[in-house]
Amino acid sequence: MSRRRHHWLARRRGRVDAERFERAMARAFVSRTTIHFLWRELAPHYHAPLRPLPDDRLESQIMIDRPEIEGLIIHFWRSMRGSDPIPAFSSIGPDPTVAELGRHLDLMAGWTVQSVA
Repeated sequence: MSRRRHHWLARRRGRVDAERFERAMARAFVSRTTIHFLWRELAPHYHAPLRPLPDDRLESQIMIDRPEIEGLIIHFWRSMRGSDPIPAFSSIGPDPTVAELGRHLDLMAGWTVQSVA
């Protein structure tokens, strides 16, 4: 996505900081650990001042390629579980939102909002 489009979205959204992102992702039923991981790991894909929100479509809106999304999933697993074998899990659907990716990561790790690792 072009910087121009990022600036337009940022003006439209208003200020998005880590606290606003965390509240919105918690309302989308994503665990706190995963929220913090996504905030940090998605930052390089957004041109300042744009920051992620749960409804952002990763492929069509933010232009993150599928291999990069899969890389985030593997990086999450290795960051949280070390050298444990990656479990068999269904792949994430096409053009996921940030919230869908977060719920996918939580499900893969066996976490829920009520039972965070």
